[in-house]
Amino acid sequence: MTDVLHVQTRAYPLHYASVDRTVETVVVPGRGEVHLVPGMLGSVAYNSEETLDVDLTDIVQAAVSLPDVTIVSCRIRILAAGAVLVTYALRHPTDLRELGVHALVTLDATINRRLREADRVVLGDVLAAAQQAGLLRNVMVPPGGAAAPDWTEINPRAVRYNCHFIARDPAWEPDGRVPGLMLGPHCQILLPYSYAWDRDPSPDAIDDILTMLEPADIAVAQQSVLVGASVGGLRILTELAQAAPGRLTGPEFRRFLDGVWADYHHLDAYRVESGQDHRATYLAARETIGLDGTHERAERLLSHVNASLLAEASLRSERLDRRLNRVAAALTVVASAAFLLDIAAFLLPDVSGQMKVMVVSGVTLLAAGLLGATIYWSGERNAERGQALQR
Repeated sequence: MTDVLHVQTRAYPLHYASVDRTVETVVVPGRGEVHLVPGMLGSVAYNSEETLDVDLTDIVQAAVSLPDVTIVSCRIRILAAGAVLVTYALRHPTDLRELGVHALVTLDATINRRLREADRVVLGDVLAAAQQAGLLRNVMVPPGGAAAPDWTEINPRAVRYNCHFIARDPAWEPDGRVPGLMLGPHCQILLPYSYAWDRDPSPDAIDDILTMLEPADIAVAQQSVLVGASVGGLRILTELAQAAPGRLTGPEFRRFLDGVWADYHHLDAYRVESGQDHRATYLAARETIGLDGTHERAERLLSHVNASLLAEASLRSERLDRRLNRVAAALTVVASAAFLLDIAAFLLPDVSGQMKVMVVSGVTLLAAGLLGATIYWSGERNAERGQALQR
C-alpha cells in the first residue's frame, strides 16, 4: 500500500422535497439493513446544514471487486437539498506519486467507469429502498419519465463526480490550462474535477477528509442538478419533436422546474454560509468546472422546453375545441330535426300514415345531410389549416 488515498465523490440529483430524519434504518432487499446517522456539513460556518450519513462499506465490499483496487470506505451523504453524495476511498498497490497528472486522471477515469458499472445495481437498490421507506419525501422525477412511485434509478448521464488525491506534500503539477485562482489551504486543482490535497491520508481520518472535500463536492452537486435538469429537458424536446408526447403536462413541468431551481440555489448558498478558507476553494472549483456557464445553458434550454410545452398545450386545446364544436353542431342538427318533427305533427294531425312516414323520412334525410355537410365542412377547414401550417 502507498501513502496516497484516492477518493471519488459522485453527485446524484434526486430533487426530493425533504428528508425524513425520523427514519433510522432502511431495509435493502437481499442486502440487509443500512443505518442512518445524523451529520453536518462541517465546512459551513454560519448556519448549520444537516445531512444524513450512511456507511455502505460492508455492503459494497461484499458486492464490488476491482482488480488492483482496495475499497477502504464507501459513504453516502444525503444533503438537505435534492442531491446525494456517494464517496469512495480507495487504495492502490502502486505508488500514484510516480504518475504524471494526466496519467493520474486517466487512471481515475478508468476506475470510476468500472466502479460505476460494478455498483450500479447496489446503489440503485439502496436509493430505491430509501425512497420506498419514506426517507426521501416527494421525489420529483423529470416529466416524461416514470412516475415517482415507480422511480428506480437516476439517469447515469446526470451523475457528475470529483476525484481527490490525498497525500503529504503532493508533488503533482497542475495542468497549465487551469487558471491561477485563490484557493483555500491544502488544495491544488490539477484539472477540472481533479484535486490534490495536502493532508494525512489515513482512512481513520475519513470524517475530517470528507469535511475538507466539501467545497469541491458541493460545486459538483450543483453541476449534477443542472445537468440532470437538462437531460430531462432534452427528453421532453425529443418526445415533442416526434409528436408522441408521453406523460407531459404544463403544471407538472413547472413543479419540476421549481424543484430544480430550489435545489440549485439551496446549494448555491454555500458561497455565503461556508467558512472563509472553504469558500475560496468552492469559488475556485465552480469557476474551474464552468458552473455559471452550465447554469446559463440550462436556463435557456429549460425556458425553450417550457415554451414548447405551452405551444403543445395550446395545440391540444385547439384540437379539443374543434372536436367539441363538431359535436355541438351535430347536436344542433339533431335537435332541429326533432323540432321539425314536432311542428309537422302539430300542423298535420289528421294526415295518413303514409304521409307521416314520408315527412319523417324527409326530415331524417335532411338532418343526415346537414350533419354530413357539417362534418365535411369542418374536416375541410382542418385540412386547409394543416396545409397552411406546412407551407
